[in-house]
Amino acid sequence: MMKKVVYRCIGVLLSMAMLCGCAAQGNSGDIGSDAGTLASSTLASSTEVSISLLSEDVTEESVNKVKDAWQRVSEIVPLTDIEFAIGPATKHVKRDGLVSFTEREIDNDNFYEVFTDKCTDLSYWKTVGLAEYAFDYTPVNTEDEVKEYLGNREEKALPLFALYFFDKFSEESDMQMSRDCAYYLTKYVLDKYSFNDFSSNDYRSEWLADIGFTADFRFDEVDEAVETATAVKNGTTIYVICAGNTWEIGDVEWLKTADAVYSVLYETEEGIRNLCKRVASESDIYDEESFRKNVTVIPSSEGVISHINTKDGIITLVSPYQFIHEYVHWTLYYSHDESWLNEGLAAYYCLEYQDNYTYNHDSWVGFKHDWLDEGIMDDESRAKYEQARAMEYMEKVREYYLILREKDKGKNNQLSCAEFAEGLASLTLFGSEDREMLAPFAGTIRDVYNNELGINVADRLGNELEGSAAMIVTADLIAKHGVDSIISSSGSFEEDFGMTSDEYIQNYLDNKLYMHFLDE
Repeated sequence: MMKKVVYRCIGVLLSMAMLCGCAAQGNSGDIGSDAGTLASSTLASSTEVSISLLSEDVTEESVNKVKDAWQRVSEIVPLTDIEFAIGPATKHVKRDGLVSFTEREIDNDNFYEVFTDKCTDLSYWKTVGLAEYAFDYTPVNTEDEVKEYLGNREEKALPLFALYFFDKFSEESDMQMSRDCAYYLTKYVLDKYSFNDFSSNDYRSEWLADIGFTADFRFDEVDEAVETATAVKNGTTIYVICAGNTWEIGDVEWLKTADAVYSVLYETEEGIRNLCKRVASESDIYDEESFRKNVTVIPSSEGVISHINTKDGIITLVSPYQFIHEYVHWTLYYSHDESWLNEGLAAYYCLEYQDNYTYNHDSWVGFKHDWLDEGIMDDESRAKYEQARAMEYMEKVREYYLILREKDKGKNNQLSCAEFAEGLASLTLFGSEDREMLAPFAGTIRDVYNNELGINVADRLGNELEGSAAMIVTADLIAKHGVDSIISSSGSFEEDFGMTSDEYIQNYLDNKLYMHFLDE
């Protein structure tokens, strides 16, 4: 049985009386037709709130709490088109214009945030700030203390992303600072501007200047996408939806803090946008929007290689460094038989992202820097390579790397130059006896698929290439035929390019077509 409660208010609490036995006419989509009406005994106006009771034992306390929340928030936000329902979770109702609550939600300490969230379409921090503003929040920290805290932050963004408010990712003191930051910023805007201005514009720079904070925090389109991400806890997993992608974050060693999650979401979203722009500039088929596809990402601390299920777009990610590589597998998949081309595409189109990641995280250190940039190799490593007869390969990698770096002076591209140098060295030695000794240092695509993923690949010459070598062949294939030849592929290399992939690669090797990368 459903009861519909209609309140008429003009901004003050009204005395109510339960009038039973009245028949209510249910609109299309209503739950039932039996209803009672709880109405004002004294006052009426054009402003009213409608509350449907989905159970006979809904308490008056719950009804009053919803009414009070509606009254407070509606003084700031127009809520005239919203109806409410209260009842058990099993009778949760969804239809346009109806907001449902369970009594458990109403009884919870965070009900006013839940109410504000369900009645508005705001990013998380704005929901928190608006609820605090509407329900007489008393901040723990003064505005000067928040200012000092922000001044000591090393991150480039304000701590307003949803996970800054989750105890799984933030210390209690940091969560409190995020709450107080949200409150002061919200109060500043709503005291000066309208709710529509608050919901659609950003005034953080103005507020920071008003409190005398001189340093700039970054807030670009990618930051905005991350800040508007939703976050929901289910058991031990946090589900974050950012720009259409779902991140299922459990206990992951490299995602322990809100700052770490923010950084990963920012970098991967920026990487996707740059990738979409690049492919759109090369393609007559895709634009930026049509190339983009949503994925589900499951970060993991286990294993050394990320992978994607290309049937449903689920990426198991062991390092954010590998994200765009796996994303390209989802957006530019060619054919399982030609695994070398799939890997070549992923490696080729992720280089810019990986260069930026390497530079931003100061990760061009250690063995590769020592050997490639400085020509220094410790005795233990040298003995290992000499025993495997791989020193010729290592010396060629360094020779080619230095040539490529000289050609592109001033760019932060050590990583991509190293990838090309390794591919060129591998192609140079392809077919030689020493090349067979490289497996521990540069495994073929067949080796990687078999040993790391447990997947057998087709008997193709290309699948005997290392990943960086496949990238070079792919780069030249795209340069000659265009990326649309891949996008519009029939799935048969012979039909697409007029010869088998074995014939294509053998000709490429025989004529050393890859050496043009070293030309001036």
